[in-house]
Amino acid sequence: MISQKLYTPEMAGSGQRGICAKCGKPTTKDGHDGCLGTLPEDVVMNACCGHGNDRQAYIQYWDKSDVRGKPARSEQHRLRALEHGQ
Repeated sequence: MISQKLYTPEMAGSGQRGICAKCGKPTTKDGHDGCLGTLPEDVVMNACCGHGNDRQAYIQYWDKSDVRGKPARSEQHRLRALEHGQ
């Protein structure tokens, strides 16, 4: 059995490839946080769910702007719904 590292809020944004301490999901095959999945790639450069700490969550856009904390979590949910046609 291969052991995967458990990623905690302290590791948010570290380019992890393990299991999120909050949701328990592994990263996607593309390396995205499991709970976020793939957000619209034409808009989002990178993002982090915060791994249980909303203050650590962020989205960085291609124009180099970003949103952090609870507003980032709200925007992640909105973008995820758009990406999945909801």
